[in-house]
Amino acid sequence: MLDIAKLSKGLTAVCAATAVIASVATSPVAAADPTIPLDPGQLPGLEAVQSLSPVVQAAAANPASAQELLLAAASQLAGNATTPEGSMALAQAVTRFVQEGGAAGPALSPPSAVVTQQAMTGPAHGTAPLLTPGPGNGPIPLEKHTPAPGALPGTEAHLPTGVNPEHAVGPAPEALPPAVPPAAPGAMPEVPVHVAAPAAAPVSNSAGAAPAPAAAAAPSFDPNSPPTQDFMYPSISNGCQKDGGNVIATAISVAGPAKIPTPGPGPGQTAYVFTAVGTPAPAAEQKLPLNVTWVNLTTGRSGSATLKPNPEINPQGPTTLTAIVDTGSGSIMSTIFGQVTTLDKQCTFMPTIGSSVVP
Repeated sequence: MLDIAKLSKGLTAVCAATAVIASVATSPVAAADPTIPLDPGQLPGLEAVQSLSPVVQAAAANPASAQELLLAAASQLAGNATTPEGSMALAQAVTRFVQEGGAAGPALSPPSAVVTQQAMTGPAHGTAPLLTPGPGNGPIPLEKHTPAPGALPGTEAHLPTGVNPEHAVGPAPEALPPAVPPAAPGAMPEVPVHVAAPAAAPVSNSAGAAPAPAAAAAPSFDPNSPPTQDFMYPSISNGCQKDGGNVIATAISVAGPAKIPTPGPGPGQTAYVFTAVGTPAPAAEQKLPLNVTWVNLTTGRSGSATLKPNPEINPQGPTTLTAIVDTGSGSIMSTIFGQVTTLDKQCTFMPTIGSSVVP
C-alpha cells in the first residue's frame, strides 16, 4: 500500500511543476485582457480534478499500479475533512469506477479504511457536481411523510401532520349559472335560448364499450446510436474569449464501433471530442497541444494522443478537437489537458477527467 503522505507531496510537486511549465510555455502568447474570475460555487469538483489528473498521467506511465494509485489518491480526498463536497463526490465516483471496473471489469476490495461508507453508496445530497447552479448542486430531497395520529397508511386518505384542512385542496365547487343582469326599465324580457345537448357517443354493437383508439407508438431506440460518455467535469479556460471572458469546454468519449466523430472509432477504439463552447473556429495551426492520456484498467494498456481539429466537425466554430485512439476494450480512465488555439486566442484549459467503458 502506498504511503498517502508521500503521494500527497508527490501530487503537490506535480501540480506545481505543471503550473510553472504552463506559465512559461504560454507567456509569449498570454492575453493582456483582464480575465473574469472563476466562481468556486459553480465549480464544486475543481480541486479533485486538479489533483486526480496528474495521478491519471502517472498511472498511465505505470499501468501495473494504476488501480492502486487512483484508489489511494481518491481515498485521500474522500477521507479529508477539509475537501470540498463537490471534490469529495468526484473522488468517490472515481473510487467506485476503479473498484467496480465499470461494466467490463471485476469489483475490487476497498483499498483501506480511509474510503468512507458514503463512497460505496454514492454521494450525499448537495455533493453531485454541476447538477444545479449554486451551493446546493443537487435536487432538494422530499420531506418524509408522517401520517396523522390514528390514520392507517394505505387504507384511508389523510393529511400529513401539521396541515390545516381548511388550507388543503378539496373538490372543486359546482359551477354556478352566470348571473343575469337586471333588465332596464321598459326593455323586453330576454327569451332564453335552449341549446340542444350534444349527441351521445355511439355505442359499439359488440359486447363492452367501444375500443379506444390505439395510442401512437413511442419512437424506438436506435440501436446504432453511438455510446457517448460525458467526462465527469467540464474544462475551463480563463480569458479565452476575445473580450477576455472565460470559456467552458465539454469533453466526451465515444466507444467504438461508431460513426461519429467522423471517420468514427472502430472496435476496441475510443474517440475523444473536446468542444470549447462559445469560441470561433480553430486556428489552422495549433501552437501547443491538447493531449489525452488514458489507461485501460482492465487490460493494463495505456497511452497518450493529441487532439486536433477535424475539418468535417464544426468548421465555423466552436473550436472542436478530436482524436481516435486504440484503447482496447475495457474500463478506461482518461484525462484531457493542454492548450487550444482559436482564431481569437491561445487558451489554456484546465484538466478534466473521464471514465468510460469500451465493449
